[in-house]
Amino acid sequence: MPKQKLIGIVDDDPDLPTALSSLVRSLGYQARCFSSAVDFLSNSSFDAYSCVISDIHMPVVTGLELTRRLKTIAPELPVILMTGRPERGLEETALKSGAVSFFAKPFSTNVLIANLSKVFGERLD
Repeated sequence: MPKQKLIGIVDDDPDLPTALSSLVRSLGYQARCFSSAVDFLSNSSFDAYSCVISDIHMPVVTGLELTRRLKTIAPELPVILMTGRPERGLEETALKSGAVSFFAKPFSTNVLIANLSKVFGERLD
């Protein structure tokens, strides 16, 4: 039996990580939630993760900075960035920081599926 992919979920909103992790699990993945990028970065086992989904707008270390740091310390780890405050040019900035994908909150299950399919190159139904 193949090992389940582990997705790190990073968001300072107290409710979103729980809901998103439940959705991720319903799609057949494992999930581990972090309330900040600092908490995630203090985790030394980046190789355990198959993907990270992070909010952009967080205090101390933003999702953009998290992505830049991960490109240095774990360059093969794909990052999907999301935001509840879309701004002009933010998607381009997110992709330039090294994110493989970007979406706005609130989002549908289909948006999440499309983003994970893009990262993993597999079809999810």
